[in-house]
Amino acid sequence: MKRIKSLAAILILVSLAGCNNKKQSSEPIQLPQDVTSKLSGSFSIGGAYALYPLIERLAEDFMTLHPDVSIEVVKTGTGAGVAGLISNQYDLAMTSRQLTDEEASAGIFVIQVAKDGVAPIVNQQNPYLGVLLDQGLSTDEFLRIFTSGNVLTWGEILKAGYKEQVNVFTRSDESGAADIWAGFIYRDRTALKGTGVEGDDEMIRRIQGDRFAIGYCNLSYAFDSLGKRISGIQIVPVDLDFDNKVGRSENPFKDLETAHRSLWLGYYPKSLCRELAVCSLGKPADLLIIEFLRYVLGEGQRSIKKAGFCELNNVYIRHSLQNLE
Repeated sequence: MKRIKSLAAILILVSLAGCNNKKQSSEPIQLPQDVTSKLSGSFSIGGAYALYPLIERLAEDFMTLHPDVSIEVVKTGTGAGVAGLISNQYDLAMTSRQLTDEEASAGIFVIQVAKDGVAPIVNQQNPYLGVLLDQGLSTDEFLRIFTSGNVLTWGEILKAGYKEQVNVFTRSDESGAADIWAGFIYRDRTALKGTGVEGDDEMIRRIQGDRFAIGYCNLSYAFDSLGKRISGIQIVPVDLDFDNKVGRSENPFKDLETAHRSLWLGYYPKSLCRELAVCSLGKPADLLIIEFLRYVLGEGQRSIKKAGFCELNNVYIRHSLQNLE
């Protein structure tokens, strides 16, 4: 599926905020105190599972500041969120991938709010975990696992005598994570094979419950509120140079801080990184929605890391705020 080509100026800004950018000041931009103190009304937001925990938190904080405001946040997957936006089912959509040509042609206005990655995961009790952590899996091996549709054994993948079957899980919903994962192995989401599950929570539960399972999830879902890796799963290192050894920069993330540092320094594959956005149908004109987006890009940035995401840098945030004016 064709992707939207960005303008040169936007590309420069995106590169400044990309996964290989070093961390800048995490202090939120202070917005002018000219917001109407008595906001009221309601609106709805639907879309990406990846962005749901963050936007739900920000919506709750915003409603605490403005008791007469009601915001409904629904996790439906990026595709369903964009479709609901176009059909006026939602006022805003959460997205975790670039818009398609068809979606963009509807006049969708995009505001980037955070960064995240997609990670391959296996069960922590996989009997061959030591081998996986030592040698990792290459893109070719991931391609074979997730697109062949054949019954494979762990021995076939790890070139050993192991006979247990590889149980593959993928996303059945129209998720941005599936698009990113498919793109990483140079395929379209429709090429992914395996048992379909909806959402990151269900994916993680299925991997936790099967010693021989493999799947993928949004990186922020792989860690708990304290930044520790979720019990029962392990992130699989990617063998980027096909040498069957895991180098220093290919090590799986032991905690969220290490994961974010890897994203900032460009150690994690760029094709597994993405920016998360909130979209409207056309440039927002409703004062309530505009002030919510301004809050997300201002004081709300304090919640980005707490929710398990990478912050955008101030250059990109200022650009997004200017676009709202």
